[in-house]
Amino acid sequence: MTSPLPASPGENGSVIGMVAAFSWEVTPLLRREKGVKRLGRNLYSFLLGKEPVVLAIAGIGVDNAFRVARNLVQNFSLRGLSTLGFAGALIRDLQPGDVVLADRVLEEGSQERFHCQTGLLPVRFTRRGSLLCTAGMVGSSEAKRRLGEDSGAIAVDMESAGVARAALLGGLPFCAIKSITDSSEQSISIDFERCRREHDGLSGWNVVREGFRSLAGVKDLWRLAGSSRRAAGGLAAALGSG
Repeated sequence: MTSPLPASPGENGSVIGMVAAFSWEVTPLLRREKGVKRLGRNLYSFLLGKEPVVLAIAGIGVDNAFRVARNLVQNFSLRGLSTLGFAGALIRDLQPGDVVLADRVLEEGSQERFHCQTGLLPVRFTRRGSLLCTAGMVGSSEAKRRLGEDSGAIAVDMESAGVARAALLGGLPFCAIKSITDSSEQSISIDFERCRREHDGLSGWNVVREGFRSLAGVKDLWRLAGSSRRAAGGLAAALGSG
């Protein structure tokens, strides 16, 4: 990993807002940081080093991420917004547990591009590059390769554009920090489209249930569980003060 980037000094606010999709993405980070306070359901505050932050768990997908990020903007005095959590690799030299610091976010559906302020938070990262935000999970290695070639992005997620749009509307700097769960060569046999709920995006419980439909799916779930633990640990190490 490279050396940490210095955090920018606060100017227009006192807190950095952070948005993750699921609690398990940030559980190791919350466990290792001191003075974590629970402000409400899925909402935490703590010092990241010397930086005061507020962290919200939004659920999966760009709409949930945007809604929760907007709530942070409206309810806290923020000097920036960050999306953090898991992503899939679109290039071969990223492996589970590697940390990507995005220099821009590309939204596949709208073709919007969002600039990232890479010095907003101190972070130890593996690679910098573009992050692609898609509406659905990317399961096959072939689809990952095609997306990487077409977009020039090095990793893919489902939430970053929502937080980026909330930051843009709020006139705030934005950054994206993602830890890799699956390599570009790894295909996942689970049919993620069958795991969607009508109004709330992808359901983690439905993913598990769909995985148990086949032996290949069970193997994929087992592999994803291990790589998710590595990814969460990598994220904590990249951001943690310890």
